[in-house]
Amino acid sequence: MLLVMPVFSSEMTEDYLDIAKNYAVMGDYAGSITYVDKALALEPDNKDFHDIRSMLIRLLNVNRKSYITAGNQKLDAAIQARKNGNRQGMLDALNQAAAGGNFWVYSFLGDYYRENGQYNQAIDAYSKAFESQPGFTQALLSIALCNIDAGHYDAAIPPVTRFLYYNQQEDFGYFVRAKAYMGMSQYNDAETEINTAIALNDDIEYRYVHGIILYNKGSYARAKELLESLIGDIQTSDIYKYIGLCYYGLKDYNNALINLDKALILSDDDKFLLLKYNEVKSAMNGAASEQSEEKE
Repeated sequence: MLLVMPVFSSEMTEDYLDIAKNYAVMGDYAGSITYVDKALALEPDNKDFHDIRSMLIRLLNVNRKSYITAGNQKLDAAIQARKNGNRQGMLDALNQAAAGGNFWVYSFLGDYYRENGQYNQAIDAYSKAFESQPGFTQALLSIALCNIDAGHYDAAIPPVTRFLYYNQQEDFGYFVRAKAYMGMSQYNDAETEINTAIALNDDIEYRYVHGIILYNKGSYARAKELLESLIGDIQTSDIYKYIGLCYYGLKDYNNALINLDKALILSDDDKFLLLKYNEVKSAMNGAASEQSEEKE
C-alpha cells in the first residue's frame, strides 16, 4: 500500500509518507509507523493513512515470516543463526548469500560488521547495498554512523549530507551531522544542525547533545540550564559530569563538586571524573585561601 501512494493535501504529509516508505522498504516497520503517525497528526481523518498503519501493524507480527527471507534460503539461514546466537554461522550464511548480489544480504552483512566494530567492512557492505538499490538512502546514513563510530568524523559528512538531500525532513540525519561536526570540534556548525533536528522533532536526546555542544562552546550558563532541565528524564553519570563541568566553568565550585560527586557514584571507576573532582576541590581550596588572605 505504501508503494501506491494516496493523494496528499500537503507537502509535509507527502514528505512523511516518503520517509515511511523508505523505512518499510528496508523492513523497519516500526520506523515506518512513526512517520505514518506524523502524517496522521496532520490529517487525523485520512482513511488511507489509517489503512497503511493497520497494514504495518500486521507486518510487525512476530509470527509472520518476512517476505525478505521467504525466497532466499541462505538469507533465512543467516537470520535463524542470529536468533540462535550463532554469529559465525550467520556470517558464513551471509557471505554465501552475498554471491548473488542481493540488496538485503548486503544490508544485513553491514549490520553484522558494524555490530562487531568492523567498520571498514560494514561501510563496504552498505555501499554495495546502496549501489544495488539506490532508493535505499538509509544505507547512506548507516555509512555515516559507521564513520562516526570509528572516529572518522570528517568522512561522515558526505554520506549524511547526501542522505539529507533525499530526506530533508529526517531529523535523525541532522542529529548525525551534528555529532560529526561535534567530533570535529566545529561547534557552531554542530549547534546549527542540532537546532534543525530539534525543530523537526523535540527529542530529549537531541536536547541533551545540544547541552554538550553548548558546554564545548563555553556557553556554560546556557548548557547548565538546558542539562538541568533534563535530569527528570536522564540520570546518568555523563549528564551530572557535564553539569558539574558547567558549574566549574562558572567558578561555582561547590555545585561543581556536588554534581561531579553524583557522576562518580554512577560511573565505573572513571579516572577523568576523579581527576576533575580533585581539580575542582583544589580550585575551591585555592579560592578560599585567597578570600582568607584578603580579609586579613
